[in-house]
Amino acid sequence: MSANNPRKTLHTEEKYDNPWITVTKSDVLTPGGSPGEYRVVHFKNLAIGVVPIDDNGMTWLIGQYRYPLERYTREIPEGGGGALSDDLPDSAKRELREEAGLTARKWTLIQEMDLSNSATDERALLYLAQDLTEHEPDPCGDRRDHGGAARSDQRSADHHHHL
Repeated sequence: MSANNPRKTLHTEEKYDNPWITVTKSDVLTPGGSPGEYRVVHFKNLAIGVVPIDDNGMTWLIGQYRYPLERYTREIPEGGGGALSDDLPDSAKRELREEAGLTARKWTLIQEMDLSNSATDERALLYLAQDLTEHEPDPCGDRRDHGGAARSDQRSADHHHHL
């Protein structure tokens, strides 16, 4: 814990662990001295997002079913980008190719974020991808099985969004 933390951590225990997350429960004393608890989801990988912009200033949005939301969403190509030790630009390139069927010659890191930071320690990196070339999407196995990857017709219909 940081020296700047206004809460005193009394005890922390792991409640759940899998290859992607660990959940902990901490008993704390609040700045006012009353007892409290925090449950925190610790992510083992970074979130990687890509904003692909073509030569006409247009971008692609991907349609995916998001189980926690119980609905399809329209979003930028994004996903788990690997551990901090991974080559993160390569993770972004992989997400763009898998989900949108695009490759880019120019990459710029445009944002680093802490997501849902009241309950998780998830970090995200957002890249701008330019000088694009279209290919067929190449979804990984679980996306292929569950229909989560964008298809060419979805991608074509969805990419008409000017920034």
